[in-house]
Amino acid sequence: PKGKVVVLCGPPIMIKFCLQSLKKMGYTDEQVITTLEMRMKCGIGKCGRCNIGSHFICLDGPVFTQAELNELPNEF
Repeated sequence: PKGKVVVLCGPPIMIKFCLQSLKKMGYTDEQVITTLEMRMKCGIGKCGRCNIGSHFICLDGPVFTQAELNELPNEF
């Protein structure tokens, strides 16, 4: 649907199935915003626990569009 945005927040399994439903409803990856805060530990980029590839979730996020997540390595 044009001109709309969806914000998802919840456990990864819920987000996975919501994404499938949203795609069927016609939402694009740019219209879906979600979070990866479950991966954060220190929150300031020092511990390295939240990195996915070269990105630190605590510094570069934790809010991302699904399009941005598609560009990250499939580590989460």
